[in-house]
Amino acid sequence: MTKTAFSNFPASTGFKLLGLASTAVVAGIALTGCTALGFESKYDKTANHEFSTGSEGKEKAVVPAWVPDQASELKEIQRTTGNERILSMKYAGTLPGSCVAISTTGKPTNAELAEGLAHENGLKAADISDMVAKQYQTPLLSAGWWPTGQENKTTHLCGKWWVSKDAGVLYAYSPESQSIAEPVLAEQAALQRESTK
Repeated sequence: MTKTAFSNFPASTGFKLLGLASTAVVAGIALTGCTALGFESKYDKTANHEFSTGSEGKEKAVVPAWVPDQASELKEIQRTTGNERILSMKYAGTLPGSCVAISTTGKPTNAELAEGLAHENGLKAADISDMVAKQYQTPLLSAGWWPTGQENKTTHLCGKWWVSKDAGVLYAYSPESQSIAEPVLAEQAALQRESTK
């Protein structure tokens, strides 16, 4: 499979920043509805969820088990054609003990990613290193409540989720696999071309 134009550059380059800015703009357009431009997405279909409490979200089997029952005002977008999800909730308490603290904010190592994934229900140990190697570690989903670049503030890994806290709000991001991220990016690029015609 070919890599996207931006996945071959180190994160420190201006190319990565340009790619992220373009992705954010295109993702915003995509969330407004591809069909409005006569474009039906195959890989970038999403569902939105909102719950009053963490316990409500868990009762409906939508939010992950690590989410505190007392968390409130939960908002989530998930890609129904892949693995990526973004989630926010109000919560001032501490994270469960199953969440793994990372040594460098926003930059989990492969070993830390593997340790976090070891707490993910149903994931076999043999699949963990493959999953780590095939993660696309930049969110492609966007929302008005999800600050751009929030993944760079990650302090903990709760299973597959990258988690950070800011002013009493917990933010969590579950990365997409490269095998889905690459066609999503291709579709978003096609959507952008259509929108500028």
